[in-house]
Amino acid sequence: MNKTCVLITNGNAMSMLALSRWMIKYGKSLRKVYVTYRLPSSKSNIRGVLDMVCNSGWSYTWLKVWANRFLPMKLHRKGLPASVGEFLKLLEFDIPIESVDSVNTTEVLDEIRQLAPDYLLSFSATQRFKEPLIESPTLGAINVHYGALPAYAGLSPYFWHLYNQESEFGVTVHQIVSKLDAGPIIEQVRNSTEGLQTCLQLAHKMADTVSPLLCRFFEGTTTLADSTPQPSEGRSYFRHPSRSQIKEFKAAGFAMQDAASRSQIVAAIEQVAAEATQMTSSSIAT
Repeated sequence: MNKTCVLITNGNAMSMLALSRWMIKYGKSLRKVYVTYRLPSSKSNIRGVLDMVCNSGWSYTWLKVWANRFLPMKLHRKGLPASVGEFLKLLEFDIPIESVDSVNTTEVLDEIRQLAPDYLLSFSATQRFKEPLIESPTLGAINVHYGALPAYAGLSPYFWHLYNQESEFGVTVHQIVSKLDAGPIIEQVRNSTEGLQTCLQLAHKMADTVSPLLCRFFEGTTTLADSTPQPSEGRSYFRHPSRSQIKEFKAAGFAMQDAASRSQIVAAIEQVAAEATQMTSSSIAT
């Protein structure tokens, strides 16, 4: 039986890349996409960016600005999709997409309950889900997190893995509970960080694991029944780094991004866009 879901995401180009091959295969399962555009813990995005510059410095903030503003501009100049919504349109899937200030409003909750999806899927959403939202799908709410939970809960795990010079990174599919990144683990994969020198490189490697994880869940290879509670020991939670931590990061030979890692992201998006175009062309031909 096909699994239906509602997706909640920041919807940006990096999320599009991570979800792209899952959308190609299972995008028709979507009942709606909600895009959360407000930065976490911020009353306005401008204030959030200014606070980030003050607390973490420009190089860290620039990675976020590049991914959310300058990468889409470059992709559009090349005629490529730059968001989850644009990728779904490229696939010719007629999925309603709505940008919302909050996904915890009565209006959003009522609509999700009407849609009655099997699952609520969260990926890079910028808001914490309250209990009524978590309980709104028929079967369960799941999240994909860039970290080998219970370690590396919280923000920017692609920075903290390199900062701590970890030999490997993890990506976890888990059930959503009210405590952030703390729900039972459905599946977790780990890969090497060897040779990675920039946060953008690591974010790209993490993104590559997302669609395979979700495809295994939606095809039934993994299920909610496979979930195991997170161990109480080994949990770590991270926020944005401080300016001094950014200096230590650079002193250790790391960088937030470089021209090569930016080019790799664009090339990867070109590839998945070509795959999506080929799929729609094949559908028309048949």
